[in-house]
Amino acid sequence: MSDDSSITLVTVGLLKKYVGDQERLGVSAQGRTVAEILAKLGIPSALVAIVMVEGRQVMKDYVPRAGDVVKLIPLMGGG
Repeated sequence: MSDDSSITLVTVGLLKKYVGDQERLGVSAQGRTVAEILAKLGIPSALVAIVMVEGRQVMKDYVPRAGDVVKLIPLMGGG
């Protein structure tokens, strides 16, 4: 992706199925929050338990900067 608002989105576990089973993909942030990016990609926000950016946890209202690596960690099931 060549636009200057590009980030790398890393999906873990069941979240991969929403992005064609890709673990890493380039997406354009364009000033959107993580929650808005999730909605645009069709990833249910409720399934994302933790958002990590460059090794630190952030909220879903975080606006990624160009070059950020945003890791999405799903809720864990069990019982």
